[in-house]
Amino acid sequence: MKAIFYPNSVAIVGASAVPGKAGARRTASLLDGGYKGKIYLINPARDYIYGRKVYKRLTDIEEDVDLALIVVRKDFLLDAVKDAAKKGVKASIIITAGFSDATEEGKRLNQQILSIAKESGMRIVGPNCSGILSASANLNLLGVPLIKSGNISLVSQSGNIIDSIVHYARLRRVGFNKIISIGNAIDLGIHEYLEFLGDDSETKVIACYIEGIKDGARLVQIARDITKKKPIVAIKVGRTKAGSRAAHSHTGSMTGDDFICDKAFKQAGIIRVNAIDELFDIASVFDVDTPLPMGKGVAILSEGGGDNAIAADNIEQFGLDVPLLSKETQQKLRPYIMEGAGISNPVDYGGKAEEAPHEIIPPCCKACLEDPAIDIVLITGFLGGYREIIGEYIGPYEEKACHKLVSLLKEYKKPIIVNTSFAREKIKALDILRNNNIPVIESSIRAAHCISALVRYAEARREGFSFPNVPDLRNQKGIDIIEKVYDTGYVSLLETEAREFLKSCGIPMIPDYFAKSLDDAIKGAEQIGYPVALKVVSRKIQHKYDVGGVKLGITDRDELIKAFNEIMESVQRFTKDIEGILILPMVPPPGKVECLASVMRDKNFGTVITFGLGGVFTEVFKDISVRVLPPTEEDIDSMIKETRVYSILKGIRGKKPKDIEAIKDLLSKLAKIAEDYPEIEEIELNPFMVHEKGISIVDTLITLKKKDV
Repeated sequence: MKAIFYPNSVAIVGASAVPGKAGARRTASLLDGGYKGKIYLINPARDYIYGRKVYKRLTDIEEDVDLALIVVRKDFLLDAVKDAAKKGVKASIIITAGFSDATEEGKRLNQQILSIAKESGMRIVGPNCSGILSASANLNLLGVPLIKSGNISLVSQSGNIIDSIVHYARLRRVGFNKIISIGNAIDLGIHEYLEFLGDDSETKVIACYIEGIKDGARLVQIARDITKKKPIVAIKVGRTKAGSRAAHSHTGSMTGDDFICDKAFKQAGIIRVNAIDELFDIASVFDVDTPLPMGKGVAILSEGGGDNAIAADNIEQFGLDVPLLSKETQQKLRPYIMEGAGISNPVDYGGKAEEAPHEIIPPCCKACLEDPAIDIVLITGFLGGYREIIGEYIGPYEEKACHKLVSLLKEYKKPIIVNTSFAREKIKALDILRNNNIPVIESSIRAAHCISALVRYAEARREGFSFPNVPDLRNQKGIDIIEKVYDTGYVSLLETEAREFLKSCGIPMIPDYFAKSLDDAIKGAEQIGYPVALKVVSRKIQHKYDVGGVKLGITDRDELIKAFNEIMESVQRFTKDIEGILILPMVPPPGKVECLASVMRDKNFGTVITFGLGGVFTEVFKDISVRVLPPTEEDIDSMIKETRVYSILKGIRGKKPKDIEAIKDLLSKLAKIAEDYPEIEEIELNPFMVHEKGISIVDTLITLKKKDV
C-alpha cells in the first residue's frame, strides 16, 4: 500500500499527450499535481511528451520503479504486466478495460495477470479502474483536475462515480485525502483498502461506493474494528434487486442479498446511504470536529412553525426523539419567544429572530443545550438568509449570532446542526459555522439523516463487544452422522438424524420416538404420552406439511391409527421412499412463543445467523434479523431485540416473560456449529417454542454442502 499511495517513483505505461486519451489525462494530472518523486513516461511511439524523455519499455529504465500505471490497449496488456514484474515494480494500477470476469477470455486474462504478479510479489489495483489520488503525496493518477486536500478518503468500485464525486466536492469545497478506484479488484479487494485507510493517520472519514461484495465476512470484521476509531459511510447499490438464492428453506426465501447486506453494515458500524449528496453531507459532518452526542434527544429551533413541523417529522422518521423540554427550560426560553408561539419542542422564536438573530437564537440554543433531555440542537429555517430577506443591516447580526453559536458549541460540547435553504450560497455567517465545526446542510431530511448518523456512530463507538464462550462442538458422533448421509448420496439429513446431530452438539431436544410400523408407532406414542405429533421421515421430502406428512394433537390410540394411515396414503402419492414416522410430544400451548433460528451460507457474506418469528406466520410477517458470523454477545442480544417478536417474549398484557437467555444460548451454539462443521450448508429450526423456562425444538432441517467429486 505504501508503494501505491507514497511511491518514490511512478511510471506511466501508455503515457500520451493526445487530448482525450486516458493516458494523456493521467500524464497531465500527474505532472500538474506537484508530485515530487521520479516520473517515467513509457510509449514506444514517442521520444518526448511534454518535453520529458520517453522510454520505449518499462524495462529500459535503469532506476527502481515503485508504482506503474498501465493504460494500454488490451492486446498489449500482458506484455506491460510482464515488464512491470520483470522490473520489480511493487504495485501496478491497471486502467485497461474491455474484459470481464463474466467471459472466458476475461477470466483467462485475469488469471494470467494474477499469476505474473504473484510470482514477482507485485500487487494489482484494477483492472478497469480510473486510478488513484493521494493528496499528501501530490499524486494524482485519476486524470481529474486538482481538488482540495482534506481528511476524507474514498474507495469506489465505479470510475464515473468518482468523476461525479470529484465535481461535487469542488462545488461544495470539500477536500479529499485519498481516492481509490478499485475496478474489477482481481487482486486487492475493498476490505484491504479499508484496512489500510483505517490505520491511515491522514484519513479521518472513509467513504465508499460499493456495487458487489466478494468477502463480506472479512469486510465486516475489518470495518467493525475501524468504526471504533473513525466512521465509514457507504453507498451500496442493488437495494431493489431480489435475492437470487434458490434456497428451499423459509429463511432463504426471506433474506435476500440486500437484506443481509443492510444488517451486515449495521453490525459492522458502517453508515449506509443511498445517494451522493447524502454521502457528502454525512462524511462532511464527520470531517469536522462535531462532538458525538450522548443520546438521541433533539431540540428543534426555527423562526417558523412549518420548518419546525417538517424537521420534527424527519427527526422521528430516523428513530430519534424530540422530547418535551423541561419546565425550567421553557421558562428560560419564554423571554425570547413571541407570545403564543411553540415553546415545548420544537421551539418557534418567530419574527423576533429575523430582526435580531444575535439576541434571540444563541440564548434559545443555550437554554436547550442546558436541558438534560437534549443531546443535539437542530436550527432549521433560513439562517444566513435574513440579510437577503430583511435587509443588508441584518448581515452583521447574523455573523454575531453565528460566533455565539460557535462559543456555545465549545462550552457545552453537544452537536449543533444548522439546516438552511441558503446553505449553498457563499455567506459569511454560514462560513463562520462551517469553519468552526457546525455543519450547515441544505435539506431538512438530510440534516435528520446526518443527526441519525452521528447518534448511531456514537452508540457504536461506546458499545464494547465480546464473543460467546462456547466450547468446540465438533464430535465423532456428529461427524459419523454427516458421513452416513453423504454415503447415501443425499445432502439433506432426515429429521431423526438432524435431531441426533443437534443432541450431540449439546442442544437440548424434546423426547422423540422413531417408528417404522403402525404397531411401533402405537408403542412409541404410549411411551411418550398423549397428545403427540406424527411426522413422516423421508429423504425425498423436505417440507412435510406440503405433502400431508404431519398430523398434530393426536390424543388417543384410535386417532393415532387414523393419522398414521392418512399420512402414509397422502405421502405415497409423492414417493414410496418412506423411512418411518417420527413421534414427538405436543408442546403445551399456554405461554409458548413460536420462533425461528437458522444458520446458512451466503455467497457474499459467508455464514449468517438469523432469528425471528416462527411457525405458520413466518413468511407472512417476515420478522427476521440477521448477523454475519462470528456474532458477538452484543450481536446476539441486539438481533433478538430488533425483532417484533421480542415484545412478546418480554411479556405483554400480564403474561410472564419468556426465556430469552435460552434463545441466546441456542443462537451461540448454532453459530459455533456452523464454524465447527464446514460441511453444513444450512440449519433451520422452525419453529422452536420458547417457554418461561427453556425452549422446545419441534422442527429441524439440516442440509449439507454438496461434496466435491
